[in-house]
Amino acid sequence: MTVSTYAEHAEHAAQALNALIRNDVIPADEHAVDQLLHCREAVVDALRQRLYDVGQDSWYPPPDHLPARTPKPMLAGLDEKLASLVDNIAFALPTLMLDERRPHADYLTPASEDPTVESWRTAAIELLSASHALSAAEEQPWRTDPGAGWWVMRDVAVALEAVLVLDSRLDEVGLLAEHQRPEFAMGLDEKRMVLSQTARVATWHATSASPEEATPRLRQAVPSTVVEPVSLVSTPDDLAAAQRRLARFLRPMHASDAFYADEPEITADSARQVTASQLHLCRVFAEAAGQSAKTRMFAAFFTERAEVLESLQPQISHLSDVKADQEPNMRRFWQQSELTTAVARMEDHGVPIRLQPTQMVELAKATHEATHNLGKALRRELLRGNSNLIDANPRHREGPVRVGRRSRLETTLTDLVSMPAPSEPVARFSNPLQRAALQQTLNLTPTSSPGTPTPFPAARSATYGGPAF
Repeated sequence: MTVSTYAEHAEHAAQALNALIRNDVIPADEHAVDQLLHCREAVVDALRQRLYDVGQDSWYPPPDHLPARTPKPMLAGLDEKLASLVDNIAFALPTLMLDERRPHADYLTPASEDPTVESWRTAAIELLSASHALSAAEEQPWRTDPGAGWWVMRDVAVALEAVLVLDSRLDEVGLLAEHQRPEFAMGLDEKRMVLSQTARVATWHATSASPEEATPRLRQAVPSTVVEPVSLVSTPDDLAAAQRRLARFLRPMHASDAFYADEPEITADSARQVTASQLHLCRVFAEAAGQSAKTRMFAAFFTERAEVLESLQPQISHLSDVKADQEPNMRRFWQQSELTTAVARMEDHGVPIRLQPTQMVELAKATHEATHNLGKALRRELLRGNSNLIDANPRHREGPVRVGRRSRLETTLTDLVSMPAPSEPVARFSNPLQRAALQQTLNLTPTSSPGTPTPFPAARSATYGGPAF
């Protein structure tokens, strides 16, 4: 048994919405119209749920759908407000009265003979399934990583614009006349402008396609699994997940954290092991990226990171612990050992590390997180007042010394922490076919309006003393 991913559900939903926009047909049968309106309600609920999952709010609007805040958008600084405007547009959509709503199974289970209703039913099922895949996924990087969050926001904006276009057609024949609809400052044209701009901005800033592989539970068909607390690596596809798990273990704790007991952030042995292993992995990943023209741009990313790690390695060779306590987080040892041995095993068995461009993007982002957290944890431990690390290099005549600010080691760690994350828009490597087709259809579908806009700018009045034309 296999579980469909978010990408598969999103593609099927986009295909259904595209068919609805291209085929401007509304059923006349009363029963078909009732099923259509309830399927539309499920589509709206699915998009609202996805916005709730991406957002940082700790509450979900009650079932009566209170009116959204009426925004008065201005073009200045519009991109900074897009996410909030999309949220407001979604929660201001017309909705059925509470006493008219029925359980999803009542209208999503029976198939319809009407092709329009069947397309609405398919869109509702697939959008609900896609939102559930994000809500119930074990790993949810789109909640914290803006690069992954923009990927989800792009899908929401495109689907929401499609619903607005379809709603305008239903409104023309009065099918939404008895729905609840909060007062809203923007008209249909303004809403579509905001949503199309959101999709465009999301395409620019979406640097991770990790939501595509989200599932409500682990795939049983995948041979690798996660044995807590280590993420096992059996194929090259598992490298990014293992690197992300290591990055989580390397993340330093804040002094204000309730679980922080003033223990060392990282020990000398752990710093040396992770540094040496990440140096080897970066070299291997750089070689693997250079084997394909589509991923060759990432070879420089891994090479630059390897150069900094290579410079760091001899500088920490003489680090020593003041108190030779056990490593506070042994999971770092286990996860890094799993990564290193797995790559060595692949090399011994002649298994090439060949990844798709989107997978290479995820590996680069995960490697950035791991090396970034390594540098941050080691730098914080070296510079704190009661640090457990000292420089025991024999060249110091007075014995071991503390590592101070503006030292060579601190400068190298600062360089490592400051290295930028991959910023290439992932849409250059992944452009889902059905969602791209839906976006293209929306670009070619004008809004029904009584007047036709003019392409000619208004004439300017000449000012006194100004140049004449």
